[in-house]
Amino acid sequence: MSSKTNVGESQRLNGLQIGLIALNVLLRVYAAFFMIISDCDETFNYWEPLNLLIRGFGKQTWEYSPDYAIRSYTYLIPYVIVTYPIKVFEKFVNIPSYYQFYWIRLIALCGFTCFTELRLFYSINSSLNRKVGNWFLFLSSIAPGMSHAGVALLPSSFAMNCVTMATANSLSAISENSANYSVQAIIWFLVGGIVGWPFALALGLPFGLFILIQNIKRFNVLFSIIKGCIAGLVSTLIISTAIDSWFYQKLDLVPLNIVLYNVFGEQGEGPEIFGVEPFHYYILNLLVNFNVVAILGYVGLVMNVVLFGEKNRYKVLITVSLPLLIWSLIFGSQPHKEERFLYPVYPLLILSSSLLLTLIFPMVTFVSKGIAANKINSKHIEKLVQLLFAFSVGMVSILRIINLVENYSTPLSVHREISTLPVSNISVNVCTGREWYHFPNSFFLPDNYRLKFIRSGFDGLLPGDFLEGASLKASTSSIPPNMNNKNQYSDDKVIDFDECSYYIDNSQAANLEVGEPNIVERSGKELKVNKGWSVVQCQNIINPSGTSSGIGKLLWIPEYVRSLIPYNVDYMDYCLVERKKNIV
Repeated sequence: MSSKTNVGESQRLNGLQIGLIALNVLLRVYAAFFMIISDCDETFNYWEPLNLLIRGFGKQTWEYSPDYAIRSYTYLIPYVIVTYPIKVFEKFVNIPSYYQFYWIRLIALCGFTCFTELRLFYSINSSLNRKVGNWFLFLSSIAPGMSHAGVALLPSSFAMNCVTMATANSLSAISENSANYSVQAIIWFLVGGIVGWPFALALGLPFGLFILIQNIKRFNVLFSIIKGCIAGLVSTLIISTAIDSWFYQKLDLVPLNIVLYNVFGEQGEGPEIFGVEPFHYYILNLLVNFNVVAILGYVGLVMNVVLFGEKNRYKVLITVSLPLLIWSLIFGSQPHKEERFLYPVYPLLILSSSLLLTLIFPMVTFVSKGIAANKINSKHIEKLVQLLFAFSVGMVSILRIINLVENYSTPLSVHREISTLPVSNISVNVCTGREWYHFPNSFFLPDNYRLKFIRSGFDGLLPGDFLEGASLKASTSSIPPNMNNKNQYSDDKVIDFDECSYYIDNSQAANLEVGEPNIVERSGKELKVNKGWSVVQCQNIINPSGTSSGIGKLLWIPEYVRSLIPYNVDYMDYCLVERKKNIV
C-alpha cells in the first residue's frame, strides 16, 4: 500500500513542473507556426513527396527514383493519415492548401516531439530524480536546436523522437528491472532505425548489450525479451517493406539501400559529393543551437559517470553517456557533415547537461557555507545561482529562436501570398532560379500552379517532377528520365524563363553570364523592378553572402536597442514577382 502511494507521489506534479510543461507546449506550438525550414532536403525529399501523396503532384529527387530507392514512403504515411480531418474540413470550407502543412507540423511533428519530451521527463522523475527531470524539460523546451529539430519533417527528427522514447523506457527498464520496458525500449530503437534513419540503430547498442549481459543467466527472462524484440523487428520490417515495395513496384528494403549508398558507394557517389566540412563545424553548430548546454553535455558525458552514485551510475552510462559518445565519434569522423545528423542525440545531450547541473549546483551550497558563514543561508545562494543560470540560458536561447524566425522565415510568409493568386484552369509556372533552395514546399501552391526551375549558377542535379495524370502507384514507380546519384547537372530539369508567369528571386545582382535574369535589384533604398514585371510581395531575409558581422546574426535584438550595439545585419529582398499582362 505504501509503495503504491510513494509511486503516486513521485509522479504527482508540483506547480513548477506544471509551468515547465506549459512552457514546453507553448514553445512547440510557436515552432509549428513560425519556425523556419532549415534544410532544403526537408523540402524536396519529404514535403514534396508528401504533397504528391496528398494532392497528386510534387517535385521528385533522384533518391525517389526506383533505380535508387533510398527514401522510404513508409515514413510519410502517418502524415498522410493526419491530414484526413483537414480533408473533411475542406469539403465544407474553402481553405488554402498550406493549412495542411501547418496542421501536420502542429499535430504530427511538434505534437509527437512534445509527447516524447514529456514521456522522458516523467521517466527521469521516477528513475532518477525530479531535479534532473525539471532541468531536462526546461533546457529541452528552450533549446534552439530542439525548436527546429522538433518541427522538421526529416527521418533524423523522427529518429530523435524514437530515441527519446527508447531512452525513457531504458531508464524505466533498468530502474525496475523490467522485461516489458526493455522490449519497448528496443522496439523504439528499431522503429527509429527502420522507419526513420537506419544509423540511429547504433544508439541502441549499449542498452541491447546491457540487457543481454544482465540476463545471460536468466534464460526465461532473456528469451521473453528476445521474443518480443524479434516480433517487433519482423513486424516493422514486413510493414515497411510492403509499403515501399508497393510504391516502387519492386521488392525493396529501403534502409539497406540507404546504408549501401552512404557507406559503400562507388567512386563519385556517397554523401561526400554534396560537400565536406571540418570537425569544428559540429562544435560551432552545437554552440549556436545549445550554447552552454552543449559544453555541459559533453563535460557530463564523463563526469556524470564518475560523480553519480553507484545506484544511478549504470543508468547514466548505458542510456546517456555511451550512446552520445558513440554517435559523436561516428559522425564527427565523417567528412560530410550536416546539422540534422546530430538530431538523434539532441535529447541525450540535454539530459547529460541536466545530470551535470544537479551535481554542480549543490557544490555552490558547499562553497557558500565557507564564504558566507552564518550571515546568509547557503541554500538561498544556491537557488539564486540556479535562477540566474536558468534566466541567462533561457534568455539567450529564446532570443536565438526569435532571431531564426526574423532572419530566415521570409520564404514561408512570401509563399503564403501565392495561395491568394487567381484560380487557374490551366497550368501556371511559378519559377525560381538561384533561390531554389529556399522554396518551402508545394503545399503553398494553389491547384494547377507548379514550381519550375530556370537556369542559375547552381550546377548540381535539381529535382524533376513526379508523373502527373496517372495513378499514384504509376507516379511513384515510373523511372524519371535523366536522374543520377552523382549530383550531375541535367538540363531537362529547367525551363525557359519565357514560360514563367511568376518568379521568385532576391534583390542581389544577377549573374548574367550563367543566364540568371535580372528582375529585381536594390539600389540604396530603391527597389528596381524590370518593367515587364510587377511585385506581388517582397520581404527581408538575411543575405547569406553579405557582410553581417554583429550580434544580430545570432540573437534577436529589439529595434530600439539595435542602434546602441554592433547589430550589423545585412539583409536582402526576397520577392515574388508577376509577369505583366499575364493571361491565365
